[in-house]
Amino acid sequence: IAYALAGAKAKKYSYKRIPYWVFRQNGQVHIVAPSAGHLFTLSTDLKGYPVVDYRWVPRWIENRKSLFSKRFLELMEFLCKGAIAFINACDYDIEGSVIGFLVIMSFGNLRNAYRMKFSSLTITEIRNAFRNLSPLDWNMIEAGLCRHELDWLWGINLSRALSHIVSKALGKRLILSAGRVQSPTLTEAVRIITQRRLHIPEPLYYPKIFLELNGRMLTPEFTGKPFPNKAVLQSILMKIKYEPYAFVKSVDVHIKSLAPPHPFNLSDLQTEAYRLLRIGPARTQKVAEDLYLDALISYPRTNSQKLPPTLDNNSIMKSLSKMPKYTDLVRILMNEVRGVLKPNNGPKEDPAHPAIYPTGVLPKQLPPLHEKLYDIITRRYLATFSLPARIREIKVVLDIHGLNFVLKSVHIVNRGWLKYYPFIDLGPTVPEIAKIRKGMKLYVTKAQILTRYTSPPPPLTKLSLLKWMEHVGIGTESTRAEIIEILFKRQYLHSKGKRVEVSDLGIAVAYLLADLFPHIVDIGLTRKFEEYMELIREGRLKREVVVKEAKILIKKLIEEIKREERRAIEVLAKYLSTDTVKNPCPICGRERQGKYFCIFHEKALTRIRDNFLKWNSTGYDWQEYLEKIRSLKITGLWVREVAEFLLKNRLD
Repeated sequence: IAYALAGAKAKKYSYKRIPYWVFRQNGQVHIVAPSAGHLFTLSTDLKGYPVVDYRWVPRWIENRKSLFSKRFLELMEFLCKGAIAFINACDYDIEGSVIGFLVIMSFGNLRNAYRMKFSSLTITEIRNAFRNLSPLDWNMIEAGLCRHELDWLWGINLSRALSHIVSKALGKRLILSAGRVQSPTLTEAVRIITQRRLHIPEPLYYPKIFLELNGRMLTPEFTGKPFPNKAVLQSILMKIKYEPYAFVKSVDVHIKSLAPPHPFNLSDLQTEAYRLLRIGPARTQKVAEDLYLDALISYPRTNSQKLPPTLDNNSIMKSLSKMPKYTDLVRILMNEVRGVLKPNNGPKEDPAHPAIYPTGVLPKQLPPLHEKLYDIITRRYLATFSLPARIREIKVVLDIHGLNFVLKSVHIVNRGWLKYYPFIDLGPTVPEIAKIRKGMKLYVTKAQILTRYTSPPPPLTKLSLLKWMEHVGIGTESTRAEIIEILFKRQYLHSKGKRVEVSDLGIAVAYLLADLFPHIVDIGLTRKFEEYMELIREGRLKREVVVKEAKILIKKLIEEIKREERRAIEVLAKYLSTDTVKNPCPICGRERQGKYFCIFHEKALTRIRDNFLKWNSTGYDWQEYLEKIRSLKITGLWVREVAEFLLKNRLD
């Protein structure tokens, strides 16, 4: 920022080994000093719970891991002493507004305070922001302070209560955490993983047909419902064997126009980075922030899918064309749109920042992952100005002894935006399908039965959990990935390959909250307070009103927790394996809840028995059934463990 405003005239100094920069402009001395994230945090001297009294204190006092921030704080105090005015040039978002506000409130003068607003760290934008200073963004500050207060009230009270109950149940001290957004998110993760662990696959039978056309083997897709009974399908396949022909019922050809993609917001970028680069949301956010700090892209923590009309896209294109990788792409695009750059903006908006775009600053020797993400962002930016892609879809419907099958082929008529963002799978291109006409008779070379099994819910990933948070409206584009990472740090969740799994502790905490204290994990309640904070940011609601309501609610929740403490300790025994369990489950060590097993393995046993009839109707006896579901990879973990136990101990 200092070099953008003053170039080589900005002189670097240091205080207690923390750098700051000084330059003179229009006869005045300006000092640019760095913060290290939040230098202040909320704290209380009160023990126990509920606690609703707190104050802002230096972060290093509250958390010894933040001791590094002490010197940054001392630098701010030292520099602010002789200052006559103060400019908050932190990132223009809720957190940046709070960071700057607390420093100015503590060491400066809020009456002589201003705000710099920018969406990228380019020289042009920084200078423009400096020339057009605004008053402090009080609505943003109030919304940010409110978020911190709500998160602190929920976090400290629920965490202390939860730690107390679990420590009592285990007979040893354990520090746990719960939170306003964290706890509903954990509960959703446990819900999905519980469903997966209790899943029993059921066999379904499909006809699989092979056709020969001009020497090429084609496999049409069966469009009917699967057959639960194998014998019925076998009788149909016998007919095909004696009359092996497929009759072409219809051939439909459609020309479709595919609109250019919208510019990226953070969520869209995280989705594409996971799909294309297989990196999680938090990693994507971190890499994007690195690119932003290098002035290569605009501010990434945005919900907007819109590029503003004031953005100088022509200058950005001119700069991008200087990079060999994009030279031809930019030339082709500018010819294609005849120099008129109009983005295909999406519906989502953000009052603080536009969609993510490359600034045109030329990158220098980026690490491989940073280079790949920058390429995705740049290509998406180019694509959004392009023309629609046009494709020809051919759909052939076949009748084979009363069964319907479909052949499909996709042919690109005009690549349009796909020239710039080619990372889309449109489907197979099969030239032979274009030669098929209605009424033709195609030879069936082979017909067989394909056995498939019903699938559990899709594996949980960090991205799918983030998308769920976005869908139900909890957390923000800036905080969702961070909250998921907190669940990992607390050892409630852990990674197994690319998917997310839940620990026994995570299961116990989620079920305890859901069973006894459903208000804590109520999505509606969490979303209501998110909406309150948005109203504060819009200036339509006062922070004090929201905080007062939150304090009343927290007190009620804690009273409820204290009343239910004894029952909570009993409930925990159902979900946690401890040394005090008197009648343990032979599989996992949790307290038995039935004749043989814990609550989860009893549920698995019930499902095994309930599903046997379906398997028995396909020819499996009890022993074969157990062996089969034990061997299938898609069988739920708890179901597989029970099947193994029953086989080993020869139990019915």
